[in-house]
Amino acid sequence: MENSKRNNSILLFIVLLCGCQSTQSFKMTSFDKEELNIVEIDRNRIIHECYFMNAEKENNWRHQYVLYMLNNRNEAIPVFYPTNQGKQECMTHLKKVENVLKNQSRFKLCVRNLLDKTEDGEPYHDLHDFGDLGKHRSPYAALTFDTICNSKECYSISDTWTSTCPSFKK
Repeated sequence: MENSKRNNSILLFIVLLCGCQSTQSFKMTSFDKEELNIVEIDRNRIIHECYFMNAEKENNWRHQYVLYMLNNRNEAIPVFYPTNQGKQECMTHLKKVENVLKNQSRFKLCVRNLLDKTEDGEPYHDLHDFGDLGKHRSPYAALTFDTICNSKECYSISDTWTSTCPSFKK
């Protein structure tokens, strides 16, 4: 009888321990051979914009989609769409991503390249505003946007890397 009570107490403790653990708000799994990173992240740790680059000779193709992810060390990680776009194309991309982001509170993003610190190891001077989570700088070189690879919804602007998103439809 006493063993049964002790076993039940241990079982109850394990159940409570597992039930009280929360999911990480940012988790990054890297596959170096493919230079693929799968990021599981809460919605409030993502901001994005169409960044205007002041480049004289590129005519109207001076916008680039950029998404920033806030990691658990309060560092912003930039993720860029790899090519410049016209303003309209960039805004269309931004709106499509926003439509996917507004439907869920947690996401799985697939991004490319190795996560490296900037050459001098210093954060960029730009502050990125994550609302209630504060303003944060990025000490990282940019990663490349691949897909939003959620099981419920997938999204990519390109059909190049759709293997990370089995149900992908452009």
